[in-house]
Amino acid sequence: MAMGFTAKFPAAQMIIAALCLCDWAAGAYAATMVGISGTLGDKALISVNGAPARVLATGQQLDGVRVIEVRGDRVTIEVEGQRRTLKVGLGDAFATRRTLPDKTEKTSGREGVVLTADARGHFSTQVEINGVSAPFLVDTGASVVTLPSSLARRANIDLERATPITISTANGRAKAYRVVLNTVKVGSLGAHLVEAVVIDDAKLPFALLGMSFLNRMNMHREGDSLTLLQRY
Repeated sequence: MAMGFTAKFPAAQMIIAALCLCDWAAGAYAATMVGISGTLGDKALISVNGAPARVLATGQQLDGVRVIEVRGDRVTIEVEGQRRTLKVGLGDAFATRRTLPDKTEKTSGREGVVLTADARGHFSTQVEINGVSAPFLVDTGASVVTLPSSLARRANIDLERATPITISTANGRAKAYRVVLNTVKVGSLGAHLVEAVVIDDAKLPFALLGMSFLNRMNMHREGDSLTLLQRY
């Protein structure tokens, strides 16, 4: 399963972290969100807009994202003439030239949830998992919702019947479990049967709201605010 901390590269340097977003002009541009999951030699494992991560060598590009240089755990990329050097486990968002619809039109007839970034530019929110509420970090670099085992137990997730998998993290390889959550809710927004992964608390001290939930939402960044709107 492709994840923001995928085990596809056993020798790669992997880390779990929240995606750090940049600012762009309010309502003027869309964004290309890029996450760096790992490196190996002159190759990098890159996710664009929350899609499954792909291996790109220096000079190659994916969806407008070109790899300029891979040096250790840092990758220099270029998006529409903008160059940035990102560290493994982190990400960024690049303003692109595709204009967004007017905000009023975009939200018309639909309820949304607005999140505010902290001092580091990270977004967090209370999320209800199977009826149990807990704080989560929003991470578009993680392809699935990711839970520490203590939260999974509180949410009555039966790990004995879950599918065991092995992943690589900054602390080494770790045992994890692939599960399906009955319900995931953020304020007025909700989704049923959401794919997730459960990891021991020692490997994952906080929960991540990944793309298996976020893909069902429209996301719009404006300054320090991130608006989530229900798609389906």
